[in-house]
Amino acid sequence: MSPEKQGRAAVRRGPKVPVTVAEWDVTAGLHEWIEGEIQRQEEAARSADQGRWAATREKYEEWDAGVESSTAGTVANCHAEEAQHIALHDPASVLRRCVADRKILAAHPYTTAVINPSYGQHSAGFGCETCHDWDGVPEGRGNCATILALAEGYGLDEADETDVEVVHE
Repeated sequence: MSPEKQGRAAVRRGPKVPVTVAEWDVTAGLHEWIEGEIQRQEEAARSADQGRWAATREKYEEWDAGVESSTAGTVANCHAEEAQHIALHDPASVLRRCVADRKILAAHPYTTAVINPSYGQHSAGFGCETCHDWDGVPEGRGNCATILALAEGYGLDEADETDVEVVHE
């Protein structure tokens, strides 16, 4: 028998037993990244005109609409669909969203004082104190679905094999 076949013959399959499959997102520093994105949006909003923005249907040269600020006049010349979009994302709206997103981050704090999920052999090493709570102790399941959804809103790429850990126990 060849050495390769001998090696395979030495591996015996045991009885069929249930296998637990755990999957969690292990993107490191996601809270900090989101906070940086919030800060970037906030700085841009604060540097823009703080007046109330509204879409208009007035003609501006080759454009059929625009966005006017209550304090600075014309903010943008564009097409009607773009004007509505720009006006809906005025600085005041962006700043309110930044405050709301910070509240979401605060409601989902992370900790490294975790137990292995379901008392298994593996852990992501951190977990959400809110979503991964198991009888008063957070499980190490990595990033929670709420934080992942928030990060997606700021442009986080879809998970790939370096972000998701799949464990067979």
